[in-house]
Amino acid sequence: MATVKNNIKNVVIILLAFTICRIIVSEGLTVDQMEILHIGLDGEVSTEDTELEAASLDFGRLSSKGETFAVVRPASANDVAKVVKAANKWTPFAVSARGHGHSINGQADTRMKGVVIEMGKGSGGIKSPRVWEKEMYVDVWGGELWIHVLKATLEYGLAPMSWTDYLYLSVGGTLSNGGISGQTFNHGPQISNVFELDVVTGN
Repeated sequence: MATVKNNIKNVVIILLAFTICRIIVSEGLTVDQMEILHIGLDGEVSTEDTELEAASLDFGRLSSKGETFAVVRPASANDVAKVVKAANKWTPFAVSARGHGHSINGQADTRMKGVVIEMGKGSGGIKSPRVWEKEMYVDVWGGELWIHVLKATLEYGLAPMSWTDYLYLSVGGTLSNGGISGQTFNHGPQISNVFELDVVTGN
């Protein structure tokens, strides 16, 4: 009888220790998730359920497997860099850039616990396309739609040499895939017409 009591006692101790470890791990992760609200972004951070759900769905609602815990609307590339650095500094979490949600099969969701950066819904610091008429180029944010780029350049009698056949896609989204279109055979893909890119590496 004493052996049975000792075995039960040992099982209870093991279960209690396991439960405490699980609480520590889950609470620690929760604290890290909320730290994203305090990393000094100039843009906006949301943890509202409706925004998290919207950021976890992609075009046509083909995928909803993301586990987004925050949505960031950056005010600059510096905000993007801060989020990526935080992902490397704390308990690792996924970071996904989302333009206007046209990707499929979960490409723009996090697939694991993480943050979605809404590039197409940047906050007030994001500037409209700036056209350099004499130099014949345009400076744009990665989340900008091609239709806005075209409208801005047409005011100066200019137009991108190569653009997508559907203009309601983001610049960053199409460049990440090369940017193949009807003009490609004459002017190359969009990516070959880029003078300069700001790239966030996470270091």
